[in-house]
Amino acid sequence: MRILLTGALGFMGQHLHQKLLNLGHQVVPMDKKLGNSTSENLFPDGKFDFIVHLGANCSSQISLREPSVDFTDNAIGTFNVCEFSRNNGNIPIIFNSTMKVYPGEDGIIPPYGTSKLVGEMYLKMYQKVYGIPYVINRPSSVYGPGQNGSDDGGWVTWFIKASLTDKTINLYGDGTQSRDILYIDDCINMIVDQILNFKKYQNKELDWGGGESNELSLNQLLNILGYHNVAYKEKLKGDVQRFVVDNTRASRINDWRPMVSVAEGIDKTIKWFKNNL
Repeated sequence: MRILLTGALGFMGQHLHQKLLNLGHQVVPMDKKLGNSTSENLFPDGKFDFIVHLGANCSSQISLREPSVDFTDNAIGTFNVCEFSRNNGNIPIIFNSTMKVYPGEDGIIPPYGTSKLVGEMYLKMYQKVYGIPYVINRPSSVYGPGQNGSDDGGWVTWFIKASLTDKTINLYGDGTQSRDILYIDDCINMIVDQILNFKKYQNKELDWGGGESNELSLNQLLNILGYHNVAYKEKLKGDVQRFVVDNTRASRINDWRPMVSVAEGIDKTIKWFKNNL
């Protein structure tokens, strides 16, 4: 198959690109800012079997500081992907959204979640009006080798990097917030399965992640790392205290399930960073 991959230079994009190449597919990588122009000027020529749309700003912190970045990159960018699909024969779109489309305990959906929610709405509208097939994914906290974790995002890898380089970690809240973390290989396996078995997933919106067995709080990760050089900051607007996905619906489609445990995934990630920092 010939697959257009946006966000190809990002964390997930690089892993997915390599996996698809290993499986013998042709990948056309894109890492342009998709909200800065019209769709006619952005995308390469040629026919595609799929668009995997990963390109986005993925940081809640950045979105709170600069909400226009999320609107441009995420909302307009996804609109442009929809338009490109419509103008080129209704190419199926696999779209990575976020769990942050759900409001936090304060009732707020932050700019990042709002911009992704707008993208979801456009995909659903384009399906109903123009017939473009889609899959909307809301994966939980994905982590692993190659992720550029920082104070602005990718908290699992940022904590690991900080612990190895003796950097102070800002905790936005008291550290009891928890997520079901998902190792990158499990994430990529789900997206590849959606490409190979698209009809089973078509026009569904799916929450999936590490599940309850892979739930981890910020404080628990600090304890695992034996690292407590932290500074406490005010909790972010729209932050969710606990987000743990029930994978039952996603797993029922084609028996996908996370295979890498917290202990194994963190160990692999630590070893990678020790060799690459």
